[in-house]
Amino acid sequence: MNQCDRIKLILQENNLKQKQLAAELGVTESYISKLLRDPDIRLSQSLATLIEEKYGYSADWVLNGEEPKLKQVSKNKGLSELHQKALTQLEKMNHEQVKAVLAFLNSLDDIEKSLLGRSDD
Repeated sequence: MNQCDRIKLILQENNLKQKQLAAELGVTESYISKLLRDPDIRLSQSLATLIEEKYGYSADWVLNGEEPKLKQVSKNKGLSELHQKALTQLEKMNHEQVKAVLAFLNSLDDIEKSLLGRSDD
């Protein structure tokens, strides 16, 4: 997988348009288009680091395809890629958004308990 393919994958996995990625990175849409077409155009380290910060993909993976694909956000190295991505998204949220996610998770736990007919209270 070359750099073009990795950037396409980032767009796909994050449901982003080229225009959105360009705006997030502070570059032109035509630059993103060139990155997607020409494997000889190399992304800068600073842009790869920005992608890492905003989307959770390791800068080394973006630039060179070096694993791990996602930056390690937890000391638990056994987490799946999906778990790591979820944690990366949580890191980006403000306090109120995190509270909403926790409320949602607690409601799922309550539903599971009621379905199993038990209570931890």
